[in-house]
Amino acid sequence: MKTDKEYPATHSMSTAWYMVDDDDNVAIIQFENNGPIPVDVPDTWFDKLLFGPSTTDRDDDYITFSLTDDQLDEVLENLIHEVNTPDEEKYWDEGITQINPSREEEFLALCREGELTVEKCVSRVRGLYLVDYYNCFKHIEKEEDNPLLDPQSVIRKLIDRGIIFRYLSCKYLSIDDNKADESGKKFRLNFESLPYYLYQQPYNEEELSERVLTPRHPVKLSQVPEEFRSRIHRIPGRFAEKRYIQIAQHTPCRLYGGDGISLSTLPREEDYIPT
Repeated sequence: MKTDKEYPATHSMSTAWYMVDDDDNVAIIQFENNGPIPVDVPDTWFDKLLFGPSTTDRDDDYITFSLTDDQLDEVLENLIHEVNTPDEEKYWDEGITQINPSREEEFLALCREGELTVEKCVSRVRGLYLVDYYNCFKHIEKEEDNPLLDPQSVIRKLIDRGIIFRYLSCKYLSIDDNKADESGKKFRLNFESLPYYLYQQPYNEEELSERVLTPRHPVKLSQVPEEFRSRIHRIPGRFAEKRYIQIAQHTPCRLYGGDGISLSTLPREEDYIPT
């Protein structure tokens, strides 16, 4: 455990980041509490990392992992809440736009014209994109305060010209801490599968992060753009054999210093006995 240096404290927050094991499998670790958290990771949520990093560093928003068809299907079947035609969709917010792939250049040009941020190309072959459409809405003061689509907006042009033909509304992916239910499982997921090993840290820092998901089609480091690979924390061993992980043993971390807890007093993997 690296405790020979003082690292800055952090505020309580939800944070997620990538890890890679000795077999080059990629995992996501999710914290909903006070740490320990690697010193170089920004605040985000694990579902923001499904297609590649989405951070406060704007350059990273264009880094997309090369998911296989099986992996992409695995994400979409768990992420998509419902599919609507553009004119049926009322809330262009947390969702994926599907366009005609042959009209990508026109789509991107109109997005630039409307100052819309294309956050992620999920799949160029399938024409799937994550886009921030906030500039296309005007808000009115009603009881519901529902946003209305501006008839002069770029999104209206995209719809009327047949460039956008589907909107895939995304559901909120959550991991609930049950404090151990009747089955003995500590966590409950509102999804069945993702193409990543997934670890969740209990709120109590004196417990280790627990593997809550084993993928059918694990993402490999070779699918990560080369310029981003060095920023993924490598964990010795194999995720398939590591039910628990203590991230502070493997990389410099920061910790919210409450209740007298410090990095040096955190439990080690080899000594851990789950409660």
